[in-house]
Amino acid sequence: MRGITRRGVLAAGAALPLLPLPTTMAQGKPVPDIGLGPEVDTLDPHRSTTIVAGQLFIELWEGLTTFAADGAIVPGVAERWETSADGLTWTFHLRSDAKWSDGSAVTAADFVFAWRRAVTPTTLLGLPEWVAPIKNALPILQQGKAPESLGVEALDDRTLKVILEHPKPDLTVYTAYWVLSPLHRPSIARHGDAFVQPGKLVSNGPFQLAAAVPQSHYALTANPHFHDAKSVAVAGANYHVTEDLQTELKRFRAGELLATKEVPPTQLDWARANLADSLRLAYRASTFFLIPNLTKAPWKDNPDLAVALSMAIDRKVIVEKITKGGELPAFAMTPEGLAGYTPPKPDWADLPAAERIAKAKALFANAGYGPDKPLSLELLYNTNELNRQVAVAVAAMWQQTLGVKTILSNQEFKIVVSRMKEHTYPDIVRITWAVGLVTEYLNLLRSRANTVGPGYINPTFDKAMDEVDQALTLETFQEKLAVAEKIAMADMPMIPVMRQSSRRLVSPKLKGWVDNPLDLHSARYLSV
Repeated sequence: MRGITRRGVLAAGAALPLLPLPTTMAQGKPVPDIGLGPEVDTLDPHRSTTIVAGQLFIELWEGLTTFAADGAIVPGVAERWETSADGLTWTFHLRSDAKWSDGSAVTAADFVFAWRRAVTPTTLLGLPEWVAPIKNALPILQQGKAPESLGVEALDDRTLKVILEHPKPDLTVYTAYWVLSPLHRPSIARHGDAFVQPGKLVSNGPFQLAAAVPQSHYALTANPHFHDAKSVAVAGANYHVTEDLQTELKRFRAGELLATKEVPPTQLDWARANLADSLRLAYRASTFFLIPNLTKAPWKDNPDLAVALSMAIDRKVIVEKITKGGELPAFAMTPEGLAGYTPPKPDWADLPAAERIAKAKALFANAGYGPDKPLSLELLYNTNELNRQVAVAVAAMWQQTLGVKTILSNQEFKIVVSRMKEHTYPDIVRITWAVGLVTEYLNLLRSRANTVGPGYINPTFDKAMDEVDQALTLETFQEKLAVAEKIAMADMPMIPVMRQSSRRLVSPKLKGWVDNPLDLHSARYLSV
């Protein structure tokens, strides 16, 4: 991996050309340098709760299914599968050439081991809802049932049987995500929790971990034992951490990065004019949330307050005047375009502004606030220029409409995520949820979701989600999900603001990059 060499310091708005620095090379193949975004919380696929880390996980591990360049679900370690008539039993048949980066075979027992580790309480699984469909997963996690009772069994080295708690028509989407990837048993036995460190991590994905420098970069090298290694045109990839979007833009312009994670909102118009051949704006299946802490007053047991704040936000102004990157207003928790689902809107979404604001003021008064009792709150967000701009705009709208005084607080991404999980933020936290699992937006609101989520407890909503779980067909699943979403929107336990767009700079030299709603781009599909 090369060191970073700067050709002077560039002002982001200066009309200078992109400097064509040479691409990193190894074994005669290129090694693209790509922006990752903020520092990841962990490289342990079971303990992470961030989608940011997902970019590294899809490079290092491959599940039973995986993501194509366009985000579609395709066979991974499993070459085929079948489902029982009742939808409760899935049988996956593993490919014969699936290998770990040390050359040993990937077997069904590796999946059994990994999934049992995931649900073992001492693992501290970050996203328990992602394994919840598997038989006994939650009783093991929450009630002390034996991990060996998990509904997964290796019938032989190449056949994996999975038994579910309830039908899951989109199970093959879940199996593409890292929580259900296999793990290399000998390296975990040897190294324990340190198995994710460079030199110790044995992976089965297209790449292996060569270096991990906190707040700097992650260097990956191609896995020569990957079953599709012949089609991988790069020798590896370097993923660079950055919290400062202006710095990332400068590095792209200096030729140090072939792709950025984002584009600073203040430089978007400039990029349209000066880097049109590199600018990529695309729909991203995501929700930019403002999440009240429902475990504390004044948010606990006071849904009118959150609904009033939600109604006071002019989402059209935010996406058209503030962000301006192709974002879409969001009124529902779940984004459009996942598993064919179209989320419902609240009744007030299409009201004229004056009517909407009048209703917001009435609910605000019902919640106990108004001119004689103003509300003060803290809005916590991770350090990022786009987040700051939206936070400032929302605070101004709340002030103008409801007289709310908002204190803006920004911290590093990892700290914000930690405080969200621990419910130690005083009022409202900003987070983006961007995942291709359609149920997982509303699963944040189940009363059992005690690790990630606002602390929402509504038995009626829980019952509606239980009915979602029992849907055998995709059509019934979508209908039941809409019913549950309407119940949640009446309380607004999470305030959706917008569907964020993927806004990146991608060098024309970097081939194979396909914009997709998941905004996941494995280097296995790239060439330079």
